[in-house]
Amino acid sequence: MRNLTEVVNENLCHTCGACFSICNAEAISFNETIGGHFFPKVNMALCTGCGLCYSVCPGVFFGDSLFETMPTDPFVGVSLKSIVGKANNKNLYENSQSGGIVSALLYHAIQSHFADAAITVIMEWGNPPRPKVNIANTLEEIISAQKSKYCPVPVLTKMRDVINCNQKFIFVGTPCQVHGLYNLMDTLPKLKNKIVLILGLFCDRVMTYAAIDYLIFHSKFLNNHNKLLYFRDKLTGGYPGNIHIQSNNGNSIILSSKKRIDIKDLLTPARCRICFDKMNVYSDIVVGDPHGIKNVDRNMGESAVVIRNNRGQHFFNKAIEADAITSRDISFNEIILGQKINDKRKEWQGYIYAWKFLNHQLPNYCQQVVKCVEIKNNGRVPVHRDELVNIIQSTQDQ
Repeated sequence: MRNLTEVVNENLCHTCGACFSICNAEAISFNETIGGHFFPKVNMALCTGCGLCYSVCPGVFFGDSLFETMPTDPFVGVSLKSIVGKANNKNLYENSQSGGIVSALLYHAIQSHFADAAITVIMEWGNPPRPKVNIANTLEEIISAQKSKYCPVPVLTKMRDVINCNQKFIFVGTPCQVHGLYNLMDTLPKLKNKIVLILGLFCDRVMTYAAIDYLIFHSKFLNNHNKLLYFRDKLTGGYPGNIHIQSNNGNSIILSSKKRIDIKDLLTPARCRICFDKMNVYSDIVVGDPHGIKNVDRNMGESAVVIRNNRGQHFFNKAIEADAITSRDISFNEIILGQKINDKRKEWQGYIYAWKFLNHQLPNYCQQVVKCVEIKNNGRVPVHRDELVNIIQSTQDQ
């Protein structure tokens, strides 16, 4: 029976953590590699050979729910409403990476008893620092989870705890983490009743943990004290924020955001290259930076928001009524152009070609995605679609 060892060997692991939560034998742990990946490992002495870890892995497999609800255009998804806005809570806004919308929605959900807690990620103090999955149900815990952690985090490892409690949760995650959540809900139907809202994040790749280590090394902040790293902190010079490294001895160092951008391509995990879902199309509400949008606050930042479905719309309206956020409508097309989705389509197809020549297995959804792809170029579609479909099929058959 296949297990996630094959997924890791094929460079298809997202580090989402779904495999950990589905394993009744508790045979799966996560280990950091020399190159900074955080991959699962199977203890074969405990493994029962059930294959569940493989069947819920979004790195290789889309289950029924993901296939059945795949948007007509999987690169952009559906928009009932698109807005730009910011949190009205001063603490949430000033400590946020951009507009603080995600944090404001989480805080409103807990205050209004829509949810009991939120599944989030914090950057934990350490030498070196590393991200950690956390359950937040206070303002202080929500604030501690602010700012992006541009590295892999097995968020879905918390689903084992979620399914065994009587609370309602909001799930905050990147696209691959949301994919894994859907696969888990297909296999564990009780989980559906625990997750009352999915807040997605725009995602243009993560980096391995080597990015954290490189930035600390480059800063020459090499003492033995525990440290905390923010990839972007707008309190260090305004939006979009520079790199901020703190030490628990009271010292701190600020690096230009260019240092992060310079290493992004080098330290991007291979699996990110063949992910089509930059826009988190399966979430109820998706939030990200307002790139390319006119008249946004370029000093302290705002957030771009896409409301995907009625559940998201109803919750968002309640947050507006409660004065949790300030927002104004914009066109969905502004967000799509600002996120450079047509470039993403082209890149995705190029990496699919490259993957074929590396003789790696492809995820089972690729053939369906490519059938939906249209790159508009003066009214033409400059893609040999049949050829690409054949490449995908031949690779999957290997």
